[in-house]
Order: sequence, then C-alpha cells, then structure tokens
Amino acid sequence: MVCHVNNLYKPSSCSCVASARLLCRETSREFNSKRRAFRHQGDSFTAASGTNTADKMLSTWISVLIGIVLFVVCGSQVISDKTTIASPIQTDQREINITEIAVDSSIVKNIVIKGHTDPWIKANIDVTQPTNLDFSCKLTGLLYESSSITGFWRKDGKEIPQSRVVIQKKETQYHLQIKFQVTDNSQLGNYTCVFDIKPEVVANFVVEVPDTEGREKPLVCYEGDAVVMICKSHEFVPNTWIWHKVNGTEKAIINATANPDRYIMNIYKDGNKTSLKVMGLTGKDSGLFGCSAVYEIGSSEGHVKVKVLSYMVPLKPFLAIATEVIILVSLILVYERHTKKKKNLADNDTEHMEKLKTEESNGVGESTTRHRNV
Repeated sequence: MVCHVNNLYKPSSCSCVASARLLCRETSREFNSKRRAFRHQGDSFTAASGTNTADKMLSTWISVLIGIVLFVVCGSQVISDKTTIASPIQTDQREINITEIAVDSSIVKNIVIKGHTDPWIKANIDVTQPTNLDFSCKLTGLLYESSSITGFWRKDGKEIPQSRVVIQKKETQYHLQIKFQVTDNSQLGNYTCVFDIKPEVVANFVVEVPDTEGREKPLVCYEGDAVVMICKSHEFVPNTWIWHKVNGTEKAIINATANPDRYIMNIYKDGNKTSLKVMGLTGKDSGLFGCSAVYEIGSSEGHVKVKVLSYMVPLKPFLAIATEVIILVSLILVYERHTKKKKNLADNDTEHMEKLKTEESNGVGESTTRHRNV
C-alpha cells in the first residue's frame, strides 16, 4: 500500500488509516470464506460443529466491528489534524527574535517574525560615526501563502523608492533585506520592513544617536547661591560636550572659558559625563539648560530645569500670617472701642433721664407746698 502525504495529513494519520483498511479487508475475506463453507455443508453440520461455526462467526463480526471503530477513530484524527492548521496566519504562535552583529564598522540587524505581528515591534540602533547598516526581516508561519509575496521598505512612514521587491518563499519563510550607509544625521530615522499581505506584517529599525540623560526633576536654588548640573551618556563617549541656555526657541551657548567667575564646566574622566556649575544665581537664571553630546554623525540633548527663588519667598508665608494677625487685632480693637463708646453714650443717656425725673419730682413737690400755703 502506498500512502501519499500532503501538508494536510500527518504520517501518523496516514498509517492509522492504512491499518484500518487492511484489517477491514482481512476480516471481510474471512467472513466470505466462512459463509461459503456454511452454505456448502448445509444441514450436515452437527450441533457441535454448528456451535463452533457460530463462535467463529461471532469472532469474525467482532473483528469487523473493531475495524470499523478503528477506521472512524483514525478518520476523526485526520479531521482534527486538518482543523488545527485552518488559519492561514497563526496569531497564537507569535514570536520575535532580534539579533545584532557588529562587523568592523558595519551593524547587521535581523528580526525574525513568526506569525502575524503588531507595528510596535522595533529594534534600536545607536550610531555615533559613519556606519554600514544591514537590516533584514524574516517572516515565517504563513502556511497558506503563495510561493512569493511583495515586500518593501519605508523611512519615517514614506516608502523608499526602488525598495519594492518580489520575495520568493524559501524553507517556509520570506526574507526582506536592505543595506545602506549612514554618513550624516539626515539618514537617521525609522526604517520599516513591510510584507505586503493582509494584514500587513511590519517591523521597525530606529536609527539614532545615543540618548543623553539630564534630570527630570527641577533644581530649586536661591538668589546668590551656586548650582551644579550633570548630564551623561551611558555607553558612548561623545567627541565633545556643549552647554547652552534655552530661551524659547533660541539656544545661547555657554562659554565657561570666557567667563570663569560665572561658569565652571567639567568633563569627567570617562568622557561620558559632564557638569556645569553656575555661580551667583539671579532670577534670570531660572529656566531650562541644555547639554548636547556631540558625535561625528550628529548630537543628542539632555535638559536640566533650574528654578531660582528670592530669599523673600520663604518670608512670604510669615508675612502673610503677620498681616492677618495685625488685621485681626485691629478689628478687635475697633470693635471694642466702638462697643465702649456706645456703652458710654447709653450710660450718659441713663444719667440724663434720671436727672430729669429727679428735677420733675422736685418741681411737683414745691408746687404742692405752695398751693397748701396759700
């Protein structure tokens, strides 16, 4: 028996079907031979031989039933094997492998994608000098795709001219590659490999100079004091460091050599760290300071925010409280004075009324006496 195996049937399934068919054929042949023998002998069989024949027939039927069951089970296994690969893109087997190889002045970066992916997949590439870049994307896991698909590259969201190619399927995967040289900062950016299927499968290569770290939280100082600001680049040593003061959209370069009484700039021994000390702070020094790590291919910036306060600032809460106390005491004194004045007026009115009553009483007594005397 020859078993033809395609991509939908596994070898184990095929062997199972073959075994079931072979068992069914053998049991069928045995059943037919027994039936012919039974007809030929007719009624000449004895009761004992009839019993033996019945036993043999029963075993034959059992074999037939076992063969049928085995065939059904194997058939269901084949069906289940077909349904597990029904999806053309296996999204549940997502896998991303990113590898990087540095060869002399070249950087080889490879992303292997298994199944459908999301646009967030990216690899960061830091460059500090002219470098040859070799980017490639390998896509696998698309079971029902054709023998070839279309692929191309984008830079910062725009398709790179003449980058669209037809990719032949080799060893169940598609390979898309691009090689170019970075010579200046205009070639920095986001490079995206695109496999033009539905939905698109993409991966990003972000080419940039190394980041420069400043300080997230602002530095709070007082007028007349000094402040020290620090910036660093972790793994790379810049050619030089530049400090500047940010005034809106303008950058005022700080020349520490020309003004040593005001600024002191220091570059640490490793070269990937710098500091700037500003002395005699004033209110004009409040704002954003920038530190630029300058490389051959470009530069990156870090920022430090400085907030310069006047010594009157800590006194403001005290002055506010003192003012509130003075106002409250003044209101209390005015209220007491007004109350006292009102009380004095009331007392004077009472005395005046009593005096008038006394005078009236005296006048009535004298007139009565006079009247009696007459």
